[in-house]
Amino acid sequence: MTSILTEPVTGPSAWRAADFTGEDDWVVTLTPEEIHELDAALTSARIRELPLEALTMADFPLPALGKTLERAVQDLEFGRGFTVLRGLPVERWTPDEARLAYWGIALHLGTPVSQNADGELIAHVKDYDEGGLDNPATRAYRTRNALPFHTDSSDIVGLLCLRGAGQGGGVSTLASSMTVHNHLLAHHRELLGLYYRGFVYDRRTEEGSQELPYYRNAVYGYFDGQLSCRFYMTHYIESAVAKTGIPLSGIERHALRLFQDIAERDDHRVEMTLRPGDLQLLNNNVVVHGRSAYEDDPGRRRDLLRLWLNTRYARCIPEDFARFRRGMPRTRR
Repeated sequence: MTSILTEPVTGPSAWRAADFTGEDDWVVTLTPEEIHELDAALTSARIRELPLEALTMADFPLPALGKTLERAVQDLEFGRGFTVLRGLPVERWTPDEARLAYWGIALHLGTPVSQNADGELIAHVKDYDEGGLDNPATRAYRTRNALPFHTDSSDIVGLLCLRGAGQGGGVSTLASSMTVHNHLLAHHRELLGLYYRGFVYDRRTEEGSQELPYYRNAVYGYFDGQLSCRFYMTHYIESAVAKTGIPLSGIERHALRLFQDIAERDDHRVEMTLRPGDLQLLNNNVVVHGRSAYEDDPGRRRDLLRLWLNTRYARCIPEDFARFRRGMPRTRR
């Protein structure tokens, strides 16, 4: 077990709701010059017709927007841990153009990694009509269910909104996992060892033929003077029980609920509704996120493009702390 941090986390990553006056504190609206530059880079990249994986930053030059993206990376890695870039012209891009533009932006942010057993580097977050989270073969991003606070596997997760929910819902909620840890330290320090030991998660059919269908991952780890968090979907913990045959103890269930309750406090969380053209970026090491349930209009689905990536400033974390930080292995062909 890693050593347990017994001092409060300080600095901008340990934020509370009162630290913000509104969305102007985290929204960066792109300028016409930056959009023009992005369009030019998109046109150039389309002409070359290279596969996404073959493109580099040099193939997608963004001299002005690149500076904005560098500031975003600084906020993600060393600041509050989240930001929203607003104004991407998704309404006039084709789906392929949106993917390509998003990929070009991602190259300036870091290195994208695989998100599932299909090896997808860009995944659609929408309702796939596969049932809810109680279906042990369904990943959370493929449902319209409400999602409890959680992290993804990579350091950074990006969500580019193409279409919002026609009948409302899908509100994004964020909380600082550093603030959650500070609260646990102050009021429930006897439970901290549970979070540093972690929980067993269901692979949800993403495992290879020679792999176990579950794995253990810690919620918190303190490495090289930095506290990091990975708190995956609690539904995956529940469905892992059927595969391990080992039930959760009462104290484990209490710890899982307590984490959610602390993150959900009005004085700890912030909410935002992503509009088309918004790109939300957050750092899974220091921020947990959730989403309210939503309903689609007939023939019009809420649709966000998701990227997982790691920046060049990535912190030092043991490989076994964030199991799929560098991407999920491709097990389906």
